[in-house]
Formats: sequence, structure tokens, C-alpha cells
Amino acid sequence: MRLRWHNYKYYPYEKELASREVTSLICPSGANEVQDGLDLREARPGSGAERLTYFKGYENGSGFTSTVQAELEETARNGKNRQATRYSVHGLHEYKGKFNPQVAKALLNIFKVEPGQTVLDPFCGSGTTLVECCHLGVDAVGTDINPLAVFLSNAKLLGLSVPPCELRKAHKNISAQLRSFDGRKAPQSSAARREYLLKWFDPEIYDEIEGVRAIILDIAGEMSPIFLSVASNLLREYSQQDPRDLRIRRRTSPLPSNSFTSALLDALPQIIDRILSARELIGSRAPLGRAVLCDVSELTADSAMRNFDAAITSPPYAMALPYIDTQRLSLVWLDLLAPNQILELEASLIGSRELRGNSKRELPQLLASNEAELPDQEYELCIKLEDLLGEEDGFRRRAVPSLLYRYFASMKANFSSVNRLLREGAPYALIVGHNHTTIGGVRHDIDTPEHLSRLANAVGWKVEELIPLQTYRRYGYHVSNAVAAETLIILRKE
Repeated sequence: MRLRWHNYKYYPYEKELASREVTSLICPSGANEVQDGLDLREARPGSGAERLTYFKGYENGSGFTSTVQAELEETARNGKNRQATRYSVHGLHEYKGKFNPQVAKALLNIFKVEPGQTVLDPFCGSGTTLVECCHLGVDAVGTDINPLAVFLSNAKLLGLSVPPCELRKAHKNISAQLRSFDGRKAPQSSAARREYLLKWFDPEIYDEIEGVRAIILDIAGEMSPIFLSVASNLLREYSQQDPRDLRIRRRTSPLPSNSFTSALLDALPQIIDRILSARELIGSRAPLGRAVLCDVSELTADSAMRNFDAAITSPPYAMALPYIDTQRLSLVWLDLLAPNQILELEASLIGSRELRGNSKRELPQLLASNEAELPDQEYELCIKLEDLLGEEDGFRRRAVPSLLYRYFASMKANFSSVNRLLREGAPYALIVGHNHTTIGGVRHDIDTPEHLSRLANAVGWKVEELIPLQTYRRYGYHVSNAVAAETLIILRKE
């Protein structure tokens, strides 16, 4: 059997993962690389070549057969030489920090996850792992304390389970209503929600987005999260928040010339077509997988949530991305969060840059006493950064040692919780970014993968390996804060 590469350019780590997929699924004895793919030395009967991620297809005695992945990517390809990542429901809504769906699928293959097994994602974000599990017919549970993450994850899973004819009908009826929509006065809303949104949307745009939301809820019913997600993805472009900036800043650029309703009408056909195309390829799916609004530690008390067969995630980075600053308008517009709950949610996220309330006083004390019993190297890093603080360091930089300590303590607790939920011998893969901070005018690199590996080992995980993942170079605002490198950590429950 010969496996054929996709036409796009590969990173070295992608070919490494491709080789591991092949060894795990179809050819334990390995393969020989040729110009356009791999020649297998032997292949298991009834091999799972169609499941492979990093190959466009395979040749055997009966001719060439495309992989399901190649056909999925073809439905969303913008150019022949670029890897497509917005296939199926993955393009429903942008989400900062979302990891590559091909990596998630490759890991499922490398871990030999099969239908009938269950996968955990303790930081599910917008549902990348859950979606890839659903594509393979594998059950999955994701947890997240961000209501938008859970909403988007479940909306994507809903898109893979609702009857296609019902989805088409809802799209047709919503589009018809939107075309005749005259921007009528917005429906009733709570005073706090209305006041908050009017701070960031011009009155006529506020009326429009509220009217659109009412139309979707009225027509789509249980399917409304799918359509609301597409609309939510457009919100910032029509707000007075600078859509290019990760932080909250007033825009200086003009608003789009076309209306919000027109933009939604333009966006929906492509999204719905990609969902329906994916459904044709993977077949009908019973409702499979779910995201739960909670911390993963809350699952440990539920005996039904034990013995997961694998875990795959991309955890938050320490002080890396202001998630809620970019999502707050969607959280309020979707009525997932009251305006007065935004700061509390921001401060509660693992890796948050925010110190609020009692934390300002308590965290330095916890750091001083090492209340979380961090391993020596992680604790000493926090103390070192605290000792290096100078007069020129403002309040945000002065908070860095305590914030980093809180991040390490939270991740240590997370490793303990996930360990209790997995069966013996189960793997846990984490895609982790490196980052840095500046204290006393000096840059300090933080090797987050090494630190997290030690924290995991301290609570009983076996660290199998760390695999560097090259990432695309970032451009634009806040490029200095972008995560420039990532590492795949593979743990095993002993």
C-alpha cells in the first residue's frame, strides 16, 4: 500500500505525527518515505487508512481511495497548497487560542481511540477535540468555565447531529425573514444588558442585532445556537470595540459599509454548506459528545464520569491571551452572562492576568508559604521573579509572580483531577505554548511545557515525551505577546 501526501507544505512535526498514525493504525513495522508519500512494508487486513489525517489518500490493488480527512478539507479549501482548518463545523466561530483540528485527530489515531470509547477535554474551548471525536463516532466530554466556550462547543456538536433537512429548512426560513427585516425596534431586554450593549453598538445597530437574534430564536428553536454562533462571530466588526485588538479599545476605523444583516446573509450559506458536506461524508450522527459548564474537578464526584480512555486538550497559557476581552460582547449578546459578571469570570479563568478582590491580598501570602506545594523549580521561578521586581515595574508586572504561582497551582490541581477520571494506562495529550514576561526591564522566557510536565509528574503522571510543534509566525497587534512555539506533552496514567 502507498499513502499519498496532501499537496500542502508540511511542518516536520506533521510528518512525525503522520508516521505515528501509520504505525499505530495500519502498519506496526513502519514505512519507507518516497517522494509523494509513504510505502508501507505491510498493512493490517481491514486497515484504517481512511482514518488517516495527514494523507490525501492511498493506493492498493483496487486503485486510489481518498481519506475522509482529505474530502473534509476539500469542502473548505481556499487554495490547493494550504491546509484547511475550517472544515465541517470548525469554522462556525473564531476563538482565540483554538488549536489545530488535524493535531487533535492525529492524536486520536495515535492513541487508537475507537467508537465505544470516551475522551475527555478538560479545557474544551470551542470544541475542537469534541468535534474530531464526533467525526470518528467517538463519545467525548468537555469541560470549561467559560460559558461562550460551552455554547460554541455544543452548537458545533448540534450541527453534526440535527437532521440535515431540518437544518436546510431553518436556514431557508431565517434567510427569508432576514431579507425582509427592516431593523425594527429591538425586543425587550434587561436594563443592564441593554445599557451595556448600547455602550458598544450604535443605537440603530443595537436594534438590528437584537432583531436578528429574535428572528433566529423564533424560527430555529433548538437549532438556534448554530445560527446565533455565526451571528456572534460578526458582532465585533459592527461594534465600537476595535476588532483588530485583543484588548478593549475604541475603534478608530469606520464601521463596515454593508449592514449586519447583509453580512450574516452572506456568511450563512458557506457555513451551512460546509456542515452539510461534512454530514454527507461522515454519515448521520446520533447526538454524540457534550460540553459541560464546570471545572473538570467537579466531574470527579460523579461516578458516571470516570474511566475515560484518553484526554486531549490545549490548556490556557499563563498570562497569554485576554479571552474575555475579545468575547465579552458575544457573552452579553447571547445572554450567557450578565454585564456585572464579566470581571468575575475573567479573574476566575486559569492563566488570567487579573487579580481581584481577596486574591490581591491572599495570593502573595500563598506564594510566600508555597501553600500549593509546588515542586522546587516552579516555586523557585516565582520567587526569583518576585525578587527581580524593580521600581520601574508597574502594577501588572508586580502581579506576575503571584499570577504565575496561581497558574502553576491551578494546573497542578487540574492534573490531579484528570488523573482521577482516566482509566489506568490511559494517555493524556496537551498542546502547550511557551511564553515570556518582562521584569526589571529584562525578558524572562517561561518554558511552560517543562514546568507543566514536572507538575504532572508530581501528582502521579508518567511523562512519556515532549514533541516540539512549529507554529505560524504571528503578525499585527500584540505580536510581542503571541505564543511563538508550542510543544505536545504526552502523559500516561500509571
